Amino acid sequence: MTTTDQLSPTKAINRIHYLDALRGIAVFFIFTANIPYLSGYFFFRNSQSLPWATFKFDEIFEAILHTLTDGKFYTIFSLLFGIGFTIQYENLKKRNLPFKPFFRRRMFWLMIFGGIHLSLIWLGDILTLYAILGFALLNFVESDNKKLLKWAGILILLPILNTIIIHFLKFDYVVFFFKTNGNLATYFNLPTTEFNGLKMTDLKAGFQNQSLLTFFKTNICDLFIRIGFILYEGRPFKVLGIFLIGIWSGRQIIHHDLLNNNALLKKIALYGILIGLPISILRTYLEITSDGSDIYDLYITIVYALGTVPLALGYASALALMYQNRSALFKYFETVGKMALTNYILQSTLSILVFYGIGLGLSGKFGFTFLIFYCCLFFICQIIFSTLWLKKFKTGPLEWVWRKFTYHK
Repeated sequence: MTTTDQLSPTKAINRIHYLDALRGIAVFFIFTANIPYLSGYFFFRNSQSLPWATFKFDEIFEAILHTLTDGKFYTIFSLLFGIGFTIQYENLKKRNLPFKPFFRRRMFWLMIFGGIHLSLIWLGDILTLYAILGFALLNFVESDNKKLLKWAGILILLPILNTIIIHFLKFDYVVFFFKTNGNLATYFNLPTTEFNGLKMTDLKAGFQNQSLLTFFKTNICDLFIRIGFILYEGRPFKVLGIFLIGIWSGRQIIHHDLLNNNALLKKIALYGILIGLPISILRTYLEITSDGSDIYDLYITIVYALGTVPLALGYASALALMYQNRSALFKYFETVGKMALTNYILQSTLSILVFYGIGLGLSGKFGFTFLIFYCCLFFICQIIFSTLWLKKFKTGPLEWVWRKFTYHK
């Protein structure tokens, strides 16, 4: 019997159901964070929205939701990635099976999924970045907890240094990617616009385009915008740092029963919210009042680094405490969480068909509140779909493909 033959996914009886529920919750709030971009709202605002689809309180609601959720649930999603990494490592270690070849194979196929999603469907993909950083995560697989948390802290704060390097030391290494986008747009004869003195693809025109071929050409060009902004934000540092906290959390769950340690969960929830919420409010204020200067950009980067992770950890801990009451509501999120890859891809794929010109062409037609209502309705459909699917099958369709390639069975 080969090593591959002995490998097998986590059995349903061994799953930690709270993690599925938390993953489902993260999938929903990542959708609400993505929808202003997927729908064109971010680019058009209310310039062409339908009168009945906007409300006077849209901007207030947007500011509140932005403060409470933006960045927090992709942080939780990243945390869950690190926890999953640890669970897989411990499962294979118990059976004396090699972990690194298995995980490299798993990340390779995640990168394929992400690359297809990023280049053919939507530039907001996070799977590709997760896969690339997953390879880097293997360097920490046997690190002690002190080293994990030390490096996590350093990495989460590195975007501040990244901003200083770009704005104040004038080493703007990301400009290459934006220039490449403009050059490719010219080569493909796509509409362009000027942004900070650089020629780039016209994203508004991309929404209105009705040609499938032009849509794919635009996506290829916009790959470089995505790479540029990811590096500009220092996102690889943040995500890898959160992965490391996830590894630590996974060890605490497995070896120290973290999810039933109510005293520690209450402490993390309390301090996470008390620290993270005021800083997140400050971040929203700075973003609203920003004059676009370099110093404002630095201030926003600092408060993002200091506030987002504590609030996300506070949410995750508070939800763990709430989950102990076994509310039926969590069960609905569990079904979506068990099919997180499928549901994440579905959100962007179907929304592209709703909002872009290659589909119904409804970009920019709806105000913020209406878009959140759309997210809720869409997510309810995902709950129904996931529930019905899992009654017939053990795993989601894309999860099945991913496992098939990973485990060769």
